[in-house]
Amino acid sequence: MKKDQPAKPKQNIYESEFNDIMQPKLWMLIAAGIVLLSSLMIHPASKAAVQPLENWERLAYTAFKDEYKGAAFNDYHYIGRTEVNDEQTKDVFRVTVKEGSTRFAAHAEIYFHPVTGHLISINVFRL
Repeated sequence: MKKDQPAKPKQNIYESEFNDIMQPKLWMLIAAGIVLLSSLMIHPASKAAVQPLENWERLAYTAFKDEYKGAAFNDYHYIGRTEVNDEQTKDVFRVTVKEGSTRFAAHAEIYFHPVTGHLISINVFRL
């Protein structure tokens, strides 16, 4: 051993391997980022795809009450859901309306975005 150079402390083989393993690698950070981003992209769409029917029922009933003020309603029920296109889904509700001595059926169509759940429009009409 030369006298000019300071002696290096002896390092255990296992200790050097441990230090190599524990140092972050760029590819590990990139892989973790990809996993995180892909999980964020998948979950919101799957959660928002199913809209609660109760919200649309309340809106439809309110629309019936606004359209036929003072009328009595019977046989209120849900007809069904139809996918109009990629950006619109339609829920249809039916009710029997009694205005004075006149009875008739009416429909409420509620259009909303299937992914975001945002309301697009409500149409109420007499059958």
